[in-house]
Amino acid sequence: MKIVISVLIVFGLAEISKRANPHLAGMISGIPLGTGLSIYFISLEQGIDFTIRGIPWGIAGLAAALVFCFVYLVISGSLALNWKGTVIFLSSTGGIFAFLLSGYFIYSLEVNVASASFIFFAVFMLNLILMKKLVRQQGKSSGTKSTGMQYFIRGITVGVILILITGTASMVGSKWANILSSFPSTLFPLIVVLHYEDDHRLFPYVIYGYSYSITALFIFYIAYLFVVPIYGLHAGYILIYAICAAYLYLLQKLRMRFGSAR
Repeated sequence: MKIVISVLIVFGLAEISKRANPHLAGMISGIPLGTGLSIYFISLEQGIDFTIRGIPWGIAGLAAALVFCFVYLVISGSLALNWKGTVIFLSSTGGIFAFLLSGYFIYSLEVNVASASFIFFAVFMLNLILMKKLVRQQGKSSGTKSTGMQYFIRGITVGVILILITGTASMVGSKWANILSSFPSTLFPLIVVLHYEDDHRLFPYVIYGYSYSITALFIFYIAYLFVVPIYGLHAGYILIYAICAAYLYLLQKLRMRFGSAR
């Protein structure tokens, strides 16, 4: 189930990025897809109370997700190497290391929902300022069409990440499980494949869109706290996804209006 869902998600996001608008793909990446699935399966296997105990660290963990994206973008833009695969590997390794280091710092903190929200929004605002300086004019896709095998590999990557997070939840505890769930598991293989196929033409703008839409993951965590204990996991998730989708729609409308005003 995890693998099939992951393949479908990656396929859809990649095609939206290549054929339509990478900003839109980044916005869609903000819907609780990877994080939502991870939290869903953790709740299903470990219980709702287990998840709720770690949600403050999950909220703060969204800051670590932004650190991952920023480090990936900086490393990929600063390396002048002939082989693209090396650049992608070093960018991915640096970003993952930065995420885990940030996550370890967050894990060491004693936070509640209010303090975790402050940490996230402080990093969120700083990241937006930096992204506006780093991401310039949008490029165009090279038109290269991905093969079915490439989509399958991307979906496998997301599925493996979900399996690792949900499979180790009982061993690492609620705090780490929520922090790891905040890792952008659907965004990561998307930007890697766009980086490989289109160099720097598209993936920076997917990251830029994600820098805004990640707030939907904050909405997701807050909604989980209030909705799931009342309506249960399954019905609660339907309602949470509806709330997040509505939020992203309004966010996109506001960004379009703000952009046209400028």
